[in-house]
Amino acid sequence: MRDATKSHLVTETAGPARHQGRTAVHLDPPAAERQRRDRALKASEIRYRRLFETAPYGMLVLDAETGVVIDVNTALCRLLGYEQDEVLDQPLWSVPAFRNAAATRSHFRELVGQPHTRYDDLPLETKDGQIRHVELVSTLFLADSKQFVQCTIHDITERIERERADGERAQQESLQAAASVRRSTDAETHDQATGLVNRWYLEETLPRELHRAARGKSPLSVTVLAADAGQPIQESVLREVGRVIREHLRKSDMACRFSDREFVLVLPDSSPKATLDRVAQIRAAVQGLELYHGKERLEPPALRTGVAIAGKDGSTAQELLKAACAAAKQER
Repeated sequence: MRDATKSHLVTETAGPARHQGRTAVHLDPPAAERQRRDRALKASEIRYRRLFETAPYGMLVLDAETGVVIDVNTALCRLLGYEQDEVLDQPLWSVPAFRNAAATRSHFRELVGQPHTRYDDLPLETKDGQIRHVELVSTLFLADSKQFVQCTIHDITERIERERADGERAQQESLQAAASVRRSTDAETHDQATGLVNRWYLEETLPRELHRAARGKSPLSVTVLAADAGQPIQESVLREVGRVIREHLRKSDMACRFSDREFVLVLPDSSPKATLDRVAQIRAAVQGLELYHGKERLEPPALRTGVAIAGKDGSTAQELLKAACAAAKQER
């Protein structure tokens, strides 16, 4: 503690003896033993005090009954930016560094409730408002028939910040990896110019859509939109056509760039009339596009359309695609 325990004075119990004109004091064995123990205790207290004051980590001693801080070392004061007299002689939950008084009271009850307690990451607030993360280990001990709590406090802020940075970096790498996978998947399943799914994806997915429609006894149509083969078309124009198609579809619909000049729409739960209405809307929107190549105004592409109804024009993906393509070729 702040005042080392005073050694007890020992008085002699035997009578004085004289040797060559000098008086010698003889101690009885119990008194000599007490004096030896007192000296050892004093030396131990001095060593403890030296270790307490010179420790490179924070140390705090609390009264186990009241929670009052009765000792604090230089390292902890330096860590928190407080003078000793700003910490001493007040309950721990009144010390500003322990920001949340209710939480600190709860922690204190835990400290006095068991011989040893450990907090792996306890945030403390310095005098200038910074948050320091500490590891706190407490020990309950008895001195002069009174219980105290000694807390050893290590600053782990750098480790916590490093772990947090590592975690954020790992999360960022994970997100980048996921994005890379998505880009890779998109490259495999989507047409890069229009953003629509590609032919491979359509051929993989259409059979499942047909099975779902048959099981639910719901309508499904397959529509081919084909740009006039006699008209030269820029890739930028086809990109705009793809955009128009996407804007006119529901989330449940699928649009595919089937070939250079052909698009395929798969419209589940769409009656023949609803399908024809949707196709008419798309064609009208394409014809209304203002297209340019540099400063040159381009004519919107003329789209021929063919519609095939599942169950009526075919029951397999190949049959429906063949029927829709044939219908588009026959359109004038």
